[in-house]
Amino acid sequence: MNNIRKLTAVAGATMVAALIMTGCASSDGAPQTEGDDAGGREQVQLNVGYIDTSINGVGLIAVANDLDLWEKAGIDVNLQPFTNGPTQIQAMAAGSLDIGYIGGGATWMPASGQATIITPNEATYGDFVIASPDSGAESVEDLEGLRVGVPEGGSGEMILALALEEAGLTMDDVERVPLDPPNVVSSFVAGQIDVAAIFSPLSDQIFESVPDAVVLANNKDFPETEFVGAWVASNQAAADKPDAVSRFLEVWIEANDWRLDNVEEAVQLAADESGAPVEQLQGQADALEWWTSDTILENNESGKTNEQFDALVDLFVELGRIPEKVPSEEFVNLELFEQAKDARR
Repeated sequence: MNNIRKLTAVAGATMVAALIMTGCASSDGAPQTEGDDAGGREQVQLNVGYIDTSINGVGLIAVANDLDLWEKAGIDVNLQPFTNGPTQIQAMAAGSLDIGYIGGGATWMPASGQATIITPNEATYGDFVIASPDSGAESVEDLEGLRVGVPEGGSGEMILALALEEAGLTMDDVERVPLDPPNVVSSFVAGQIDVAAIFSPLSDQIFESVPDAVVLANNKDFPETEFVGAWVASNQAAADKPDAVSRFLEVWIEANDWRLDNVEEAVQLAADESGAPVEQLQGQADALEWWTSDTILENNESGKTNEQFDALVDLFVELGRIPEKVPSEEFVNLELFEQAKDARR
């Protein structure tokens, strides 16, 4: 029996309800199908979301599918593609999703109590503040009074805030032009804005269309505030079926370590799974850092993981996404990752 059934986000809730009605409860409250996995554990069911155009989302899922890791972990998985992180957290609130992937720009949502981070996934370096060659801007200090196109609520806004702060400026010092991400590119190329605060792969489109565009800031300029993407669980799943969530992390650990050793093949698997261009996914992979599961465990134990998310919380407070600082210990669960590592030893 094939344990993998890919569902659309719309159909997911209906299918999940049917499975819950017919399944019986496991010891941790998760529905389970008949039979045990190869390790003798009764199967659990999980509804897992991912971003279908992200090497960090579909890339991990494609590797897990290709290596048959769901069956190995005893998971009957319902896979649900999404276009972004916030809609996955909304699905969690509706009860139709257990686990999903979010980029660093959506970290304010678990920080505000809407989900639980279960593992960091990557640090991205594909966010840029880019000036038109006709703007005259050669540094961030030159942005005062210029028209800056920026998507609301994402990593473009974050990189712009960091750059302005370091230059001694604020958002009030620029003419901020809120735009949808694709419109940032088209407006920049058309000369309707002077500056773009945007992320990969859209930043790549700007460089292709305007090769003499001027890079004013990039993530690498701010090593103390890494834009860390993460896999998250619904608060209900983290509390009521931790064994099932820990089993997902067993899958994540093996798929993550495999993709680090086989990046090109992981990119091709992701392209085959999603239909996204190989070049686009490879460009994303080139602009990020993945960590081995051993490194993540070390970072968890040393406190570095919490420091990474604490730095993002500080930025979200500055941007007004959350009203006050929340300790990362309140929304990051490191114990489940340790359990998953122990189960694989």
